[in-house]
Amino acid sequence: MERLAITAQAAKAKEAAKARESIPNWQITVNYVETCNCDFGCPCNFSGLPTFGFCRALVLYNIVKGHYGDVSLDGVPVVYAASWPKAIHDGEGTMQLYIGEHTNSKQREAVAAIIGGKAKGNGPFAIFAGTLKYALEPRIADVKVKIDGKNSSFSVPGVLEVKAEPFKNPVTGVESETEVHIPNGFIFQTAKACKTKMMRIVSPNISFDDAGQNAFFCQTLTFKGP
Repeated sequence: MERLAITAQAAKAKEAAKARESIPNWQITVNYVETCNCDFGCPCNFSGLPTFGFCRALVLYNIVKGHYGDVSLDGVPVVYAASWPKAIHDGEGTMQLYIGEHTNSKQREAVAAIIGGKAKGNGPFAIFAGTLKYALEPRIADVKVKIDGKNSSFSVPGVLEVKAEPFKNPVTGVESETEVHIPNGFIFQTAKACKTKMMRIVSPNISFDDAGQNAFFCQTLTFKGP
């Protein structure tokens, strides 16, 4: 029995190594807009526990420059829509990607592999993939993007819409310079903190409206793998 167990472990390790070899080198540099239902700053970054006990998020990965092997990913926008009934690390999540419709089939397969977590690498992708109960088929859509710092916005007409806005001094009306620093963060190390003016999605499997809550903006983040 012990020999059989060792043989099974070796076979499993060999299979995992083979899977890694089949993943090409990849890298993406993105404009990053994160919105969720938590209070400002998102306590998940500090205590791991969401404000209301559950997590709902709409996140934009607007790929400025990237590749997956020899497949160019320059200019591909991707929206990550997800919902978890408890804290993210408790699992049971549902996720759907919205990929820009101007892409070809190879680009779609590549970004689905990267952001869906199958292409390993750094960043949140593989980590979050392990918390999902349902990873829905990506939707090819008209993803509209406006990158303007803490005033950035993105949408899929008829499905979802997000608009961020900065905090302002309630007395002077002057825009506040607010940032969050997480030196060992696996998504970002520094992000501009802001809030959502609009943050909603209506779809068959994921629907919510959480305007007025937390948002982050990063002008550029780079992820790579495998």
